[in-house]
Amino acid sequence: MTITTLIKEALRNLLSNKVRSLLTMLGIFIGVGAVIAMMSIGQGAQDSINNQMSSLGTNTLYLSPGNFSENVRNAQDLTNSDVEAIAALDCVEIAAPTVSATYTLSQSNGNTVTASVEGVIPDYLSVSNFTVAQGSYITQEHMTEKAMVVVIGSEISESLFNNTNSNVVGETVRISGQPYKIIGVLESKGSSSLGTSQDRVVYMPITTAQNRLMTRQKNSVSQITITVKDSYSLTEAEDAIEELMRSRHGIFEGNPNDFTIMNMQELLDTLNSIMGTFVLFLGGVAGISLLVGGIGIMNIMLVTVTERTKEIGLRKALGAKNKDIRMQFLVESSVLSLVGGILGILFGLGLASLIAYIATLSGTELQASFSPVFIAGSTLFSMAIGLFFGIYPADKASKLQPVIALRTE
Repeated sequence: MTITTLIKEALRNLLSNKVRSLLTMLGIFIGVGAVIAMMSIGQGAQDSINNQMSSLGTNTLYLSPGNFSENVRNAQDLTNSDVEAIAALDCVEIAAPTVSATYTLSQSNGNTVTASVEGVIPDYLSVSNFTVAQGSYITQEHMTEKAMVVVIGSEISESLFNNTNSNVVGETVRISGQPYKIIGVLESKGSSSLGTSQDRVVYMPITTAQNRLMTRQKNSVSQITITVKDSYSLTEAEDAIEELMRSRHGIFEGNPNDFTIMNMQELLDTLNSIMGTFVLFLGGVAGISLLVGGIGIMNIMLVTVTERTKEIGLRKALGAKNKDIRMQFLVESSVLSLVGGILGILFGLGLASLIAYIATLSGTELQASFSPVFIAGSTLFSMAIGLFFGIYPADKASKLQPVIALRTE
């Protein structure tokens, strides 16, 4: 018998028991659908994190006061002079200090919003990868004059003025009772990979923040964002900055740092490793249902062999060989599994899209990543499941003796 004839025969036999065939395919259907959905969502989350981290620059270091892994007594703050010393290093392109605190902003119409207010320098715009949608950004002139001006995120604009499309440049907001003129509005960046909004921010000149608003931080900074020159590696820059800061803070050899340097490339590599493991874990868990579906196929094929014992005996009496009977049942189990797999793929694609849509509605930007490798792999795997779990029933059918099979009622 040709493979085409075997497939037609398999479809005819499956359609003769529609309900049983559908229930048997259900295990493969759910298994493949779960694998596709979980792998797509996991990969989409990983891609989202990679994009957001890469947008911050993989040639970027973040220097913060305090040691995140060890207890340090009398840790020193990062100061304005530390920023100047770091900026003077050959490996450093930009050293952008920030001071930050949470404040409530108010507007004359009575609207208020609580947000992170950060004092920055003009170069921070390129470092943070924001784009100005309206107006302009902070300039060196604003820094020199300690100007009472702010650049706000799109969410702040919407909360205070009730309209994201209105031009709010020139409007005034109050922070701690002080009036600040809005000189710019940033383009929306949506939620971060941690689910926090990147548009709920307010920037002002760091000199203004240190001298007029956050006076306790007049000579200190909350963090220094450092862009490394292309001719230097992040490791070289990190070592140079660590050596400089240990010297400036008078840290003796053997004592832990009282500051923390975060390497974006190392962080990205760590996150990729974690997310890769997570994606495989999701796929493995979902794959268990495929195994259950395969067991279901084996069970139903054994039942089919028992029901069709007389048919098998008749085929053998008419000249069918063992390999013909074996192939007949293997094709039948493979077709059963393949159809379930194809339906499962469609279900998985729809489920992944639905999960991503719900996540987006809840405020977390997420796109499902539909990899052709996942889809092709799931299709082949579903066929392999049918073949593997169909071997024993097919082999059992092929070994039936014609005389005994024909006598079976």
